[in-house]
Amino acid sequence: MGYLRKEIHAFRDQEGYSQEMMAEKLHIAPRSYFDQEHGKYGFSALSLIYFLLLLPEEEVIIFLKNFRELLQRSGEDAA
Repeated sequence: MGYLRKEIHAFRDQEGYSQEMMAEKLHIAPRSYFDQEHGKYGFSALSLIYFLLLLPEEEVIIFLKNFRELLQRSGEDAA
């Protein structure tokens, strides 16, 4: 499961949002959200921005740091 997909799904569960509610928060169609959550398509950059705007600033920093660490580990694995 991709990092962004996992984080958005965890956030939805934590907040108790339905897929329809989460789709509304990300400004996408419910069917599109369902497909993205299930890995059929990836989330767009715009969806990422809307997601980050839902998070408190401290959580945005944590999200980005964790993503950076994931990228660094991936780079080490490729070397």
